[in-house]
Amino acid sequence: MKPFVTYEQRRYFAEGSLYYLSRRQRQLIEEPYLSATLRDLSDITIELSESTQSMLLETIESLSKLDGYVKDKLAAFPMLLLRTEALSSSQIEHYSASNRNVALAQINRKQSAESVIIKSNLESLIRGISSKGRMNIDTIIDVNRTLLNDEHIGIRKRINWIGKPHSVPHEATYVPPHPDHLEQYMHQLITFCNRQDIHPLLQAAFAHAYFEIIHPFEDGNGRTGRILIQLILKEKSFLEQLSMPFSVGIVKDQKDYISALDDFKLGLYEPMIIVILTNALGLIPKVYHTLEQLIALKQSWLSQLNLRQDALVWKMLDDIMVQPVFDVKYIKEKHKANDQAVRNNIEALVKVGIIQPIGDRKRDVAYESKEVLKLLDRFMID
Repeated sequence: MKPFVTYEQRRYFAEGSLYYLSRRQRQLIEEPYLSATLRDLSDITIELSESTQSMLLETIESLSKLDGYVKDKLAAFPMLLLRTEALSSSQIEHYSASNRNVALAQINRKQSAESVIIKSNLESLIRGISSKGRMNIDTIIDVNRTLLNDEHIGIRKRINWIGKPHSVPHEATYVPPHPDHLEQYMHQLITFCNRQDIHPLLQAAFAHAYFEIIHPFEDGNGRTGRILIQLILKEKSFLEQLSMPFSVGIVKDQKDYISALDDFKLGLYEPMIIVILTNALGLIPKVYHTLEQLIALKQSWLSQLNLRQDALVWKMLDDIMVQPVFDVKYIKEKHKANDQAVRNNIEALVKVGIIQPIGDRKRDVAYESKEVLKLLDRFMID
């Protein structure tokens, strides 16, 4: 098996003063460091063991059934899965916040920096899977810009490396390709993603791993690479209703995930495929269970309300599931409704306990559905 990663020697030119470097580091930078070079992925022939092939077929069948089952069951459900993916993918990068705090950040209520970061992750997911046409480099750059909330960033122009803080590339565990190669490698990635002869699940696993070893951005590579999985499955129309939150499983077993990425560098691609398939098969029963719980919850809400058939509140029930923390402004803008109508319908929901006001503010109140938030939190933990 030919490795995907080999190495070339490069010279390191430190930016700014060398004062912060140790004596040993100053000696190291007098010598070349090893920078990754990548094998062309675009025309690879994928060969799987019998067991992995069997797992692939099982996953394809199970996900296809789930995607068909979800259709028309609960309009808000796909967005809830995206929310879960954003939180879990961010958690892999050590950004943690509750579903509640991220939802508060979405309505521009002052929250922690981590909540805002995860909000941007969710926005980049939504933007990515909503993109039209064939995937290209600009699609991926746009996802990264949305993720980092910076419209001016693009493919990196500087070297970076994975290692301890304040290290030099000679001490790194991995030095991704030099900027000189990035355009070529990104084109190879896009060519592979646009092939029509590979199942999207395999393409997603390969493209994610290859993207991570390219490491084309200065920041956000891990999260952008996991969004790439969702983009491929959506663009190829394998999953039309769902965006499976693979990161829920990855965050619980990061050792296998990191090991699979290391194996991929060596040309051993089956471990990464197995990580994706195993996560999918583990998630499927949880998705069914959570969907049924949310449907039952909505039915209980419907039974508690006795209002006109044209009342705004009926539309708001789906809004609450998509956005389990909201305020008057959010509903007004969503439905182009007048202030008093929105307040009257919110009052009806508070009266029967479907939503609850947050805190004891008299003006500019935010509301939450504790039941929806509890189900979302449980999905991530169980």
